[in-house]
Amino acid sequence: MLNEKYTIPVHSFVDLITNSSTEIYIEANKGTVKSVTEMINKILDLGGSKMKCDDLFTIELGKEEEYSSSVSLIVKSRDENSELGKKTAAILSDLTGLFSIDAAYNG
Repeated sequence: MLNEKYTIPVHSFVDLITNSSTEIYIEANKGTVKSVTEMINKILDLGGSKMKCDDLFTIELGKEEEYSSSVSLIVKSRDENSELGKKTAAILSDLTGLFSIDAAYNG
């Protein structure tokens, strides 16, 4: 039985009324790296591991494409031979994929 409650707040909710084109950009920054590192450390601690995020993964910011201005989170397993490590790193690199992102016109 868990004695603590863990909450993941909604990243953002945007409600716009506009007659022009609207673009919304969400990208990773240094705070994202810190937050993901802390989250992994807490999960490892909860599971009873003595290891830390930095023992298992490298986390950095990078561009998805060479000419793109979008910054993304790049997580890599330190053990290049671990299939589980690679799969976990891929999931952590795409944390926004955990949420449904929809755009709707309610006019």
